[in-house]
Amino acid sequence: MVVAYGVYSLFTMPRREDPKVTAPTGLVVAYYPGATAEQVEAQVSSKLEEYFFQFDEVDKTKTRTQSKDGMVIAYVELEDKVKKPDVFWNKLRHELMVAKVLALPEGVVGPVVNSNFGDTEAMLISLSSKSATYTQLNDYTQRLSDQVRQIPSCSKLSIIGNLEEQISVRFDSEKLAQYGVGLQEVVKVLQSQNTLTSAGEIDADNLNAPLHISGYYNKESELREQIVAMSETGGVVRLGDIATIKRKDTDAVETVRVDGAKSVMLAIQMNEGNNIIRFGEDVDEAIARTRELVPSDVDIDVVFTQPQLVKTAVNHFMLEFFIAIVAVVIIIMLLLPFNIAAVAATSIPITVAITFAVLDAIGIELHQVSLASMIVVLGLVVDDAIVVADNYVELLDRGVKRHVAAWRSASDLIVPIFTATVTIIAAFLPIAGLTGVIGEFIHDLPITVTVALTSSFILSMLLTPMLCHIYIKKGLHNPQRKQKKSLLDYMQIAYERTLQWCMKHATVTILGSLLTVLLAAIVFKLFIRQQFFPYAERNQFAVELFMPVGTNYDATNKAAHKLEAIIGEDERVVNYATFVGQSSPRVYYNFSPEVPSESYAQILINTEDDKQTEALASELSDKFNNFLPEGKVEVKLMQQGQPLDAPVEIRIYGDDLQHLKGIGSQVDSIVRSNPNSRYISNDFKNDLFTTKVELNKQASRLGFTTESVAKMLYIATKGADISKIYEGKNTVGINLQMKADERENIEALKDIYLQSPITGKSVPLRQIADLVPEWHTGQIVRRNGMRCLTIGSETIDGVLPSQLQSEIEPEIAKLKLPPGYRIEYGGELGNKMEIMSMMIKALSLSIILILLILLFQFKTMKKVFLIMLSIPLAMLGAMLGLAITGSPFGFTAFMGIISLSGIVVRNAIILLEHADELVKDEKMSIRDAAMESAKRRLRPIFLTSTSAAFGVIPMIASGSSLWAPLASVIAFGVVWSMLMTLLVVPTLYVRWVR
Repeated sequence: MVVAYGVYSLFTMPRREDPKVTAPTGLVVAYYPGATAEQVEAQVSSKLEEYFFQFDEVDKTKTRTQSKDGMVIAYVELEDKVKKPDVFWNKLRHELMVAKVLALPEGVVGPVVNSNFGDTEAMLISLSSKSATYTQLNDYTQRLSDQVRQIPSCSKLSIIGNLEEQISVRFDSEKLAQYGVGLQEVVKVLQSQNTLTSAGEIDADNLNAPLHISGYYNKESELREQIVAMSETGGVVRLGDIATIKRKDTDAVETVRVDGAKSVMLAIQMNEGNNIIRFGEDVDEAIARTRELVPSDVDIDVVFTQPQLVKTAVNHFMLEFFIAIVAVVIIIMLLLPFNIAAVAATSIPITVAITFAVLDAIGIELHQVSLASMIVVLGLVVDDAIVVADNYVELLDRGVKRHVAAWRSASDLIVPIFTATVTIIAAFLPIAGLTGVIGEFIHDLPITVTVALTSSFILSMLLTPMLCHIYIKKGLHNPQRKQKKSLLDYMQIAYERTLQWCMKHATVTILGSLLTVLLAAIVFKLFIRQQFFPYAERNQFAVELFMPVGTNYDATNKAAHKLEAIIGEDERVVNYATFVGQSSPRVYYNFSPEVPSESYAQILINTEDDKQTEALASELSDKFNNFLPEGKVEVKLMQQGQPLDAPVEIRIYGDDLQHLKGIGSQVDSIVRSNPNSRYISNDFKNDLFTTKVELNKQASRLGFTTESVAKMLYIATKGADISKIYEGKNTVGINLQMKADERENIEALKDIYLQSPITGKSVPLRQIADLVPEWHTGQIVRRNGMRCLTIGSETIDGVLPSQLQSEIEPEIAKLKLPPGYRIEYGGELGNKMEIMSMMIKALSLSIILILLILLFQFKTMKKVFLIMLSIPLAMLGAMLGLAITGSPFGFTAFMGIISLSGIVVRNAIILLEHADELVKDEKMSIRDAAMESAKRRLRPIFLTSTSAAFGVIPMIASGSSLWAPLASVIAFGVVWSMLMTLLVVPTLYVRWVR
C-alpha cells in the first residue's frame, strides 16, 4: 500500500524548479523631491538607518542604502535566524510611520516598505502588436487576466508596460503672461470643475431626493472651451487660448517590447503547494481561450514559463534517476548470480517508492535538490540489502538451514547495519542546520537522504530476509559439484595476495596511505579550479544596459534599439523581451530586479537550451564590449547560490567623498588593467549634471517663495496630472506641462513666466532667479551605516572569480590608505567565507556525531580512530574525481565531501565489526581475524561501493555545473576509499589492536 501511494505521489506531488527560498531582503523607498544625493543621505538615509539598526532581526553588515537625486532606496537584509519575516516587516512599517513624523523632514514622500521584493513569477505572458494602441493592448491583457484568474492555484497577477492615455495640455508661458493668467489659477479651475462633491438633497414630503452635479469633462472639446480666467480687457480666456490640447499616450519612462513590437505583459504567480506543471497547462488553456477574444494581429507570447523549465528539469532528472537505477541493477546482476542480484535489486524500486510517499506526506516537493538527493542515495539504498543477501548465502554455504539463515541474515548484522546507516545519516543531517538562502536551498537534501536510508534499513531487516528465503535456494559455493570461477572469485584471489603483502610490509602500507593525504592536497592546489557557485543551467539570460546617471528615456530607448537589432538577427534566439526604464520582474530566485530608472534597460533573451545560452551569451559579451560609447552593456547569466551584485567586489569605507572617489579611481585602474576583468562598475555612478535655481532679492519683493517657484517649475518642466476625464470605468489623466520648446535648455527656461502668489503679477524666471549649472555625486551608498564605495567586476569567459581575486589583491594591498579608510572584499569571496564557515561547522558536527556513534559501538578510541582515518584516506579519490572530470571545487563539492565522510565510514564499520566478532566468538588471533574479515567483507564492500559509484555516474555524464562536482567526489572517492579500507584498515587493525 505504501509503494502504491509512493507511485501515486511521484506523478501528483508538487513540482518546482528550485526549492522555495525566502529572499531575506526587503526594499524601503522614500522620495525627497528637490534634494541632492548628499542632502538625501544626510536628512533621510541616515535617519532611516537609525530605525533599521534598532532591530535585532536586521543584518547590519549587509543592509545598505543608495542615496540619489530626490530619493533613497534601502536594501534591508534580515538575519538568518528570522523565521517569520512578515512579522518583522509589519513591525518595521509601524516604526517608519513614527520616523516620518519625528525624524524625517517635511516634503519626504514615504517611506514605503516592499516586503514582496523576493517574489518570483511563475509565468510572463506578453501581448504585443505593431498596430494596436496601448489602450487596446491593455484591454486584451485584462481579458487574459480574467481568464487566468479563474485558475484556483493562481495567486498574484500584475500588468507591466501599459501606457495609459492622457489629455496632454501644453501651455505657452508667453500667452499666460500676455493674458495675465496665473498657472495656479488654471490648475484650480481644472481641478474644481472635475471634483465630485455632494450637492445636498431635496426634502419633498416623505421623499429625500439627492442632488447630483453633472459637470465632468467627458471629451477634449469641453476641456478646450473651459474658461480659466478673465483678461485685463474683460474678455474670457479659455484653456484653448493658452495651451495646445490633444489626446495621446502617457510620455514613456517605462516600456516593454517583445521581439521589437510594443507590448503589455501579464506577470503571474502561483499559490504555494501546487503542481506548477499542471498550473502551466491551465494557463496554456486560458491563453488558448484568450486568442479567440483578441484580433489576429495581436501576438500572445510566453516570455518566461517556469512550468516548462520545471517540466524539462524534472524529466531530465527523472531520466538520470532511472538510468542510475538501471546502472546499479546491471552492476549487481553482473557480479552476482541472478536470483541473489534480483533480491538485492528489488529493494531499489520499493525504497524509492516509499521515499516518495514519505516526502509527499511531509510536504517536500519535487525539485532539482530532492531529485539530486535521490540519485546520490540510490547507490546506498541497495547496500543494506546486498549485505543481508550476502550474509544469507554465506550462511547457506556453511550448511545452515534456509529458514534459519533467513532470519539470521538480518539479525546477525542488525547492529553493524544500523550503526552504518545512522553514521551516514549523521554525516548528512547537520546540513539541514544551515541557515539563510543556502540553508533553504539545500535543506531537503539531508531530509531526503534520511528518509531513503531509513526506508532501506527497515526493508533490509524485514523484507530482504523473506525474499532470500523464497528465491535463493543454494549458496554461492556448492561443494558437491565443480563450479566455474566468477569475476568475484578472481578478484578475491588477487585481493588476498595483495592484502598479505600489505600486512607483511605494514610500515610501507601505512606510510604510503598517509602520503595519499598529502598528494590529495597537492592535486587540490595545482589541478582544481575553485568556483563556489556555478551559473544556472537555463535557456535564458539577460543583457543589461547602463546609461550615465541623468540620461533620459529617449536616449536609453535609442541605445536599446541598437542592441535589439543585433539580438534579433541571431537564429538561436527564440524570443526576447526588452524593458526600458525598468527591469523584468524576478524570474529566478537569485535574480534581483533593478529599481526603475530612465537610464537603465534590460533585454531578457530566451534560447532553445542552456548550451545555446552559454554560447550566445559569450558571443554577445564580445560584441557588446565597448559597443556603445555612451553607455555600458553587460551580458549576465543567471547565478546560483546567494545573490551577487558582482563576482568580485572591492569595498572602500570612509567618510570624505573626494577621498573615497580617489581611492576608488585607483582600485578601478588596478582592476581595469587586469586582462581577466570585464564589466567594471562603480556603485557611486557618474556625477550628475544639475541646475541650481538661486532666488534673488527681487523674488522676495515680488512675493515669490521657494515652494511656490518649485511647484510652478515642476509643473512646467516635469508636468503633473492635475485632474481626470472619466469615460465609464476608464479614467484619462489631464497632464499639464509647458510646451517642449520652452523647456529644452537653460536659456529657454529663463524666459518662462511665473505668477507671483502675492501680487498676481507674471515675470520671467530670469528676473527673480539665477540658474547655475552644478555637478553632484550621482549616488552615495552606505553599508552598515558607513559610506562605502564598491568597485565590482565580472570575469572573462573561462576565468573564475577566485583567479581574478588572487591577481588583483596584491596590487590593491600596496595602496596607502588615509587614516579612517579601509578596504574589504565582497562578491563571491565574501559569500564563500560566510557559507564555508557554516559548512565547516556542519562537517565538524558530522564528524563529532560519527565519532560518538562509533564510540558507542566499539567502546575504544583506537578502533574509532582507525575507522575515522578512512575519511582523510578517501580525499585523494575525491580530488582526482574533480580533476579528471574538470569540475571546480565549490559548494556542492564540499557537500560531496560531507556525504563521502559517512559513506566511507560505513565500509570500515562492517569490516571491523566482523573482525571483532571473529576474535570474540571464534577465538581467532588479531591477524587471522583481520585477514578473514577482510576476505569475508570484500564481496559486500565491493558491491556496495561499486553501486554507490555507478549510481551517480549519470549525474557526472549530464555535465551539470551544480551537481557534477558532488557526483565526482562521491564516485571517485568511494572507489578509492574502498581500496584504502580493504588494504589499510586491516593492516592498521593488526598493528594497533591488542
